[in-house]
Amino acid sequence: MDDALAFRVLRLAKPAFGVQKPLKFQLDEDMTSDLIRRSSHGTAASKFQEPFAHRTELQSALAACGVGGLMVLTKSFGEAYLGESFVGYISLGNKASYRATEVIVKVELQTSRQKVVLYDNTTSPLPFLGPGSRHDFIVQHDIKELGIHNLICSTVYTAADGERRYTPETFKFTSANPLYVKTKTRQVGGDTFMEACIENFSKNPMVLEYVRFDAAPPLSAVSIDIRDVLMTDFTTDVPLGSYIDQLQVLDVGCGSNYLFRLTRRGGGAAADNPGTALGKLEIKWRGSLGEVGRLQTQQILAPPAPTKEVEIKITSISEQIHLERPFQTVVKLQSHVDRQLGPLTLTTTSGAESDTTQEAGALQDRGMLRPSASPSLRVTVDGGDVLLSGDAASSSIVACGVTAHTIETLPPRGVTHLTLSFLPLALGVQQLRGLLLQGVDDSRVYDRLQPVDILVAA
Repeated sequence: MDDALAFRVLRLAKPAFGVQKPLKFQLDEDMTSDLIRRSSHGTAASKFQEPFAHRTELQSALAACGVGGLMVLTKSFGEAYLGESFVGYISLGNKASYRATEVIVKVELQTSRQKVVLYDNTTSPLPFLGPGSRHDFIVQHDIKELGIHNLICSTVYTAADGERRYTPETFKFTSANPLYVKTKTRQVGGDTFMEACIENFSKNPMVLEYVRFDAAPPLSAVSIDIRDVLMTDFTTDVPLGSYIDQLQVLDVGCGSNYLFRLTRRGGGAAADNPGTALGKLEIKWRGSLGEVGRLQTQQILAPPAPTKEVEIKITSISEQIHLERPFQTVVKLQSHVDRQLGPLTLTTTSGAESDTTQEAGALQDRGMLRPSASPSLRVTVDGGDVLLSGDAASSSIVACGVTAHTIETLPPRGVTHLTLSFLPLALGVQQLRGLLLQGVDDSRVYDRLQPVDILVAA
């Protein structure tokens, strides 16, 4: 004997706008000659009143966009995305010619990690389900996992011969990730900044309702976003266009960036210990018809410990930097190992690969740059001579005076500060680079200075 009861699962999804390609036009303007139009202008005859004329005549400019007042129901299961809600309409029908009694229905959703019961009437089964009749109900579940989801529908009932029968059916669907979130954490002085880039990986546009960073204690987070400053208070009457312009619409394949400043309550750096939990990023969005989606990332950790044994950093630099005038910078050498290092040498090499041939020629024409017998160069600044390294002809910023500094010993986890002088030879934004830290005995390169942008004024 075949099973008397069978399941049918439908997904309850928001309808879509019915968009049709407009084929309408102005009949009296486009389909009549100028003579007829001038003779009938201003009379009732200027409008076509024939039957079915409204099917082709453009009644208003809005009708040209093809969006009418109809909504279209989805024809397929559609895409299931992480963070959204799955709503299913389940119908249990009796296809047999006899009545099933004591009908128990159970619906479970199984993933790779867990199994959740969505519907169970074991405590109060249906008394009977007659031939051709059905039992309908709705289940809902927030999708929190990626991958395959198995919707297991089962029923236990009593057949006409008095036998208890068990009928299970399984329906599968797959959930995908609607967003791609990339975070980057940087330490700038005593402040920690966390940047988040959010990209829309779904097949539909979305409106970001908010992007919030929930900092882990004892940290606090402040959003640094110009959109928060420009946001208008819409509790009062404002034009609809102003509200629409400020919606954070994320189109398919597009992204948006957000910046947060993290501080520690009571002072101190927020990310002083590598691997420390900084907090979680929570994102809420809505679909075209208001469907709500919400995602929360895993704990975002502080940047890992530096892999370099010794790190070069510029801790301070002159506020005002002028062309052809020496300026000073303070360089910090930070050890990240538990042993003593040394001797080390910090040298300035040819860093900025910029074309300064014209600049050097201009200095020579003005009598400020003259060749020397040695590979070094001398520049006359404020009536005095400054000895430059031999790389001056190929660099926009060159070292003044001593170009090599020796550090005899660097204690374990220790810090050493050096004051260096440089001379800018070009205007505008230039890059300070070329600091190289090596071992004296083995010439091992420990670190190179990352380029630092500085503004050179006249």
